Amino acid sequence: MLVTTALITLVVCAAVVGWRVTRSGANDDDRATEPWDELALVDRTTGDVTFVDPSGEVVRTSVGSGRSGSVLVAGGRVALANSTRLTVLPATDDGAPTVIDLPRGAEVDTIATDDRDLLVVGEPTGGTVTIVDPATDVVIDLGDRAAQELPSAPLLFPETLRWNHDGTRFAIADATNFQTVVVLTGEDGAVFLPDQPIAVGDELFAIGQTVGMQADIALVRLDRSTEAAVPTEIPAGGLIDGDTFTMVSIDGTIVRISAGADEAETIGSVAIPAGGTIRWARPTLDGRRLVVAGDTFQAVVDLDGASLFATTFSTATTVAEPSPRWQCLPVGGEGAWHSIIDLDTGEQLVALTGTEVVGVSADGCAVLTTTSGGAPSILSPEHTLSLGAVESAELGPDGRSAVRRHADGTIDLVTVESVDDEDVLGEPIDLTTLTGRDPLIAFVTDR
Repeated sequence: MLVTTALITLVVCAAVVGWRVTRSGANDDDRATEPWDELALVDRTTGDVTFVDPSGEVVRTSVGSGRSGSVLVAGGRVALANSTRLTVLPATDDGAPTVIDLPRGAEVDTIATDDRDLLVVGEPTGGTVTIVDPATDVVIDLGDRAAQELPSAPLLFPETLRWNHDGTRFAIADATNFQTVVVLTGEDGAVFLPDQPIAVGDELFAIGQTVGMQADIALVRLDRSTEAAVPTEIPAGGLIDGDTFTMVSIDGTIVRISAGADEAETIGSVAIPAGGTIRWARPTLDGRRLVVAGDTFQAVVDLDGASLFATTFSTATTVAEPSPRWQCLPVGGEGAWHSIIDLDTGEQLVALTGTEVVGVSADGCAVLTTTSGGAPSILSPEHTLSLGAVESAELGPDGRSAVRRHADGTIDLVTVESVDDEDVLGEPIDLTTLTGRDPLIAFVTDR
């Protein structure tokens, strides 16, 4: 995701331990897995796309317009990117693609809202930031919107972008004019707020500025009226729920600020190892949890300040950031994976020790892992299934399907099936003849 955790003024399968726990949390029967409708096979050289259904039957094709370096899926649509162009393919054969020219060095990523993903185009070194909603073909150039009303062109960094739960309000820091730019979908122009954005709600915005080793945080409305203004420790991240902003500071204090408050309420704390600091705090489980991480630790807290899970790592790692829609959390990062936990309860569901996670399902409850010298495997609370001696594999969003790439250049699709109450891999479906060698692959969902 293209989000950061602090104000830009601060920082511009033998090896698998086989344990399970009995729990009342996420499992295949009660968690909302994300089905996929089509598999997109993209020829890297031509950009031609072949769409197949879960049975491997070709359902449609799309003629390409040149070399493609990456493929993304958002809003039920496939988008192809190279160094100069982003092409969002139409939903139907008779539709027209949406084509966006990319600035030099631009990167394309996805961000998650309640019901769909959006595309974000931005330059890591600063410039403009563009939001693309493939589901509606809406393209919003945040820099262009702001520039129409400013004397100096804004300088926008994609990692400072914040948005509300349904993707209708966006706020981003303007490093040229030292303010927050707000854009609403369905409305022209931009609105400007003071300071830097921290979180976006349906009515309120949390903004802040650093003052020494503290921060001044305000809850404001679009008309710049202030509902609360209080000093706090420096925020690592947080979220707005209704008229309340809950944040975690870089020192581990969990704070609640409500509209009308004249001071911040401390509601809990995160234990930080000696010498550590919190790098970020991210909302997940549809806004009901905050995942907190540093270089050598990770924790999960609820919006009442209670700690549901915490662990430390023996070596420093870049902890993987959660999706807002995850129900489970793969804990850890490269070289330091720990376990999958239930975000609702904090219970550990399956160990990841000794593995590297290379793919995660849409709900976070299943992962694709590799081990040193071992075959890739699908791990979930229900099963551990080896994918066999393959070069690589890509996990489907449902966590129950994967595309395998073999050393001889062949590719196939496998799905998890239940036979006599036991999960097994079904017969592989060969996809080799449907596309060019080493295609880009994307599972297409309605999100």
